[in-house]
Amino acid sequence: MGALNLSQVLWEERRALAGVRLEFAPKDPDISPTPAQPASGASQTPTQPPSATSPQPAQQPSQTLPRPSPTDPVPGKLLDVYQALNADDRWALCLSGGGIRSAAFALGILQRFAALEVTSKHQGGKTGSALTEFEYLSTVSGGGYIGSWLSAWLHQERERRSSPGTVVSALNRRDSVGQLGDHEEAEPVSNLRRNSHFLAPSFSPISPDLWSDVAGVLRNLFLNWVLLVPPMILAVLITNALYFAVIDADSIRRENTSAWFLVVMFIPTLCFLASLSFSVANRPGRGCINVSQPRFLVCDLMPFLVGAALLVFVLRSQYGLSMLTDVTTAVGFKVDKQVEKAQFYAVVVLRGAILGVLFFLASWVLARLWTLVFGKSARPPLAARPKHPWIDLFAWCVAGAAFGVLGAAGLVLLWHYGPSGSVAATAGFACVLGLPWIVMARIVADVIYISFAEFLSEVDVGLEFQARSSGLFTLAYLGWLWFGLVLGAPPAARWIESQLGSAFVPSLATGGGLSGLLSVILGASSKTRAAAEQASGVRQYLGLNTIAAIAAGIFASVLVALLSIGWDRAFTLAAGADHLPWKVVLIAGVALGVLIYAASHVLSINRYSLHSLYRNRLVRAFLGASRKEKDRDKTKNAFTDFDGRDSPYLYELWEHGVAPTGANWKPFHVIGAALNLVSSRNLAWQERMAAPFTFSPLHCGSGSAVFSDGAYRTTYATTKQPRPYGGMLTLGTAMAISGAAVSPSMGYNSSPGVAFLMALFNVRLGWWLANPRGDNAYYAEVKPTDALRPFFMEMFGLTSETERWVYLTDGGHFENLGLYEMVRRRCRVIVVSDAGCDPDYSFEDLGNALRKIWIDLGVRIDLRGLDLLKKRFTERPSPATKAPYWAVGDILYGEADGGTSQNGLLLYFKSGLHGTEPMGVLSYAISHPTFPHETTLNQFFTESQFESYRMLGYEIAESAFEAGGGLSTGASTKAPPTFVSIIKNL
Repeated sequence: MGALNLSQVLWEERRALAGVRLEFAPKDPDISPTPAQPASGASQTPTQPPSATSPQPAQQPSQTLPRPSPTDPVPGKLLDVYQALNADDRWALCLSGGGIRSAAFALGILQRFAALEVTSKHQGGKTGSALTEFEYLSTVSGGGYIGSWLSAWLHQERERRSSPGTVVSALNRRDSVGQLGDHEEAEPVSNLRRNSHFLAPSFSPISPDLWSDVAGVLRNLFLNWVLLVPPMILAVLITNALYFAVIDADSIRRENTSAWFLVVMFIPTLCFLASLSFSVANRPGRGCINVSQPRFLVCDLMPFLVGAALLVFVLRSQYGLSMLTDVTTAVGFKVDKQVEKAQFYAVVVLRGAILGVLFFLASWVLARLWTLVFGKSARPPLAARPKHPWIDLFAWCVAGAAFGVLGAAGLVLLWHYGPSGSVAATAGFACVLGLPWIVMARIVADVIYISFAEFLSEVDVGLEFQARSSGLFTLAYLGWLWFGLVLGAPPAARWIESQLGSAFVPSLATGGGLSGLLSVILGASSKTRAAAEQASGVRQYLGLNTIAAIAAGIFASVLVALLSIGWDRAFTLAAGADHLPWKVVLIAGVALGVLIYAASHVLSINRYSLHSLYRNRLVRAFLGASRKEKDRDKTKNAFTDFDGRDSPYLYELWEHGVAPTGANWKPFHVIGAALNLVSSRNLAWQERMAAPFTFSPLHCGSGSAVFSDGAYRTTYATTKQPRPYGGMLTLGTAMAISGAAVSPSMGYNSSPGVAFLMALFNVRLGWWLANPRGDNAYYAEVKPTDALRPFFMEMFGLTSETERWVYLTDGGHFENLGLYEMVRRRCRVIVVSDAGCDPDYSFEDLGNALRKIWIDLGVRIDLRGLDLLKKRFTERPSPATKAPYWAVGDILYGEADGGTSQNGLLLYFKSGLHGTEPMGVLSYAISHPTFPHETTLNQFFTESQFESYRMLGYEIAESAFEAGGGLSTGASTKAPPTFVSIIKNL
């Protein structure tokens, strides 16, 4: 309840941009209420005049329908919304991701736009700054640093009752302060230069900022391990407890048994019958039921695994073995007790075959009972079922005999080759090898059954059924290797120490630790990508992503082994004891359970990640820079230099009921993030592994098709949504989420092999928020109520759109230019500043954006001039020749939406170096060969580095405006050109 769909969100944005007041909840304690505007708006017209470049002025009755008023009800069709948005002729400025590199470059772009005088696009347009022509500001990641700085600056000026024109003019203003003062920039700009080394402003190795960062990282790592390590220890404890139970089973005889053991013996029988009868009923050739994979997991795989585990326990008991002998005797197969050893083994195998046939035959008879649970399959048969019923039954019985023979053979092998003289060692072998052997027997039995496929119905479907079923059983088979690692590590360590010396085990542990460090470094590197993005052939298997995954696997194995060895040595056994007393096991289990529950409900998964450190320093550097220092000195914490007032609430960025034009200009800021869907049910999204998620002054949420019923929430309280989404989100939080480039889940850059270690070592910049869909009652919570579940979802790549909580990271993990959401809003002029790391000019970010826009939004963009963009020179060219840094394209809205929709224009700026730049830029570039594509991991910019990127952005925009005729006035009008004419000239 309270969630909005895409049409409603876009229409409310349209109303806001037209100056229409939106609906607030009455008597909201946090937000001053304003009167709600009636939905049917014949009584009020928008305060913004129609655009001079709109395809059809609203006053002109013609063959086309008039443009709908923003105060009209939301159209029933999304296409109608798109056409109305197109007619509004909104413009957007997009600032790409790329860390502080992109922020500095985008600052130069903003400054040059602010200085460019153009004729306004509105009717009766006046001369003004080109920057004020843009209604939307779309930012991603590093572009969000500078975009949020601009939004915060505009907010601060509005709080002081100043005009936004003050900000626009101040972007390029330089003044001499006092009689001896330097030639200074506006304070918010000079503050940016001072804070370019924002993570640790001081370069000194004894800087309090640097060591507070170190202390904060270590504190958060410790608190995360308080949350994560106890569940791992508990898993080791449970594994050992099962092992202890198998040890104790050896002492159960007929004379000392009790009723509980009879119950335990009966449970495997029920589990096997349930699993096998479900398999019979669900097979395509039988056609009794037709159910999905999740039900297969619950009704087939899970009962079989439980039954197999309990069967291992039962077969370790002499009483359990005698009961099986009694069963075979009861069905008429009695064997002389005086048989020799080899004959005895043959008798055991033969009895196993008989029991296997009996179980499979009973499951055949019971199969139709499943129709009472799931109903008869409605799937029409392709042929008579079964084609040869008696052959079908015969094949199933043969499979049962094979299952029984293999199961009994495993028991014989354990007796013959297992360690003798030690109950604990024999029990360890049974625990590690018993269940996998039984699962292997089930897989072989299924293969034998399907070998009769030519005599069964629906052969091809049956083969696929068997393949998937056996594949899932194989996964369970591999998962049981955990038992081998936990139970095998302590004796292996003791053997290694006795044979190779006591220092060898610590050396192996160190090697495992180094592999973990390597995995974390590679996982955080911008060079690692999703498997779908890897090179083909051998390089795919030898790439950094694969190395990181192997290193992560090694470290995870070493970690589990060390926990098991530590457990073994922490609880030294008393002389003659096979295992710890059950009282100790129980007390330890309860203590761990209490600790896990308390930690998961006390510790915040968001608060104690790297996100808070990263966000606080971003806020101080960029949002704090927007405030006057003398004002900030009055409110900041004198000890830490941090101030909560630096970051306004998102809803405060927008002045409701005022059209953002002229003296009230401010861009509607849309901050892009990625909603991670690493385990999404939508198979088409397996490469993306993320959906778009946006923050704005009005709404937060996703317009992705994976949310069919709307997934947007308002940032403020309304009558339909009584509480703000996410507990009153701030601009700083949204900015930091949009820039959360390093996390276990990273959209299409996710690597399952390293996610575990990145979560374990708290290399997590992402943020968990409530799923904004309509049925989530937790939408207003600031964090998950239980930290453990989302932490493990993050660690094992289980994030999806169906969960109560969603994981948000860097917008570049979905689309790094901010272009996608502006095309969704049908902006007619879009300018993109691309300062992504792309030294080879592969245009990965641009191609990714254009591809997703076409697939999701149905809009094609034709770009011209990309072939003229060139890589950085290797040696300074002499003479240097001018070349463009931009490309221009047509956004084909008319082709996508039809009707009167007009096409849009795209101006794409690409950072580059041609040798014609000012010497201040070239001198830095010559000494830094990777400029202007230095790694995004470097967030510690020097003054010269920051200025070089800023000046490059300024000069690139300058050269574009010069080439487009934007620096000269019209011969007849003596007025500057419109911005559209500049783009068309380009």
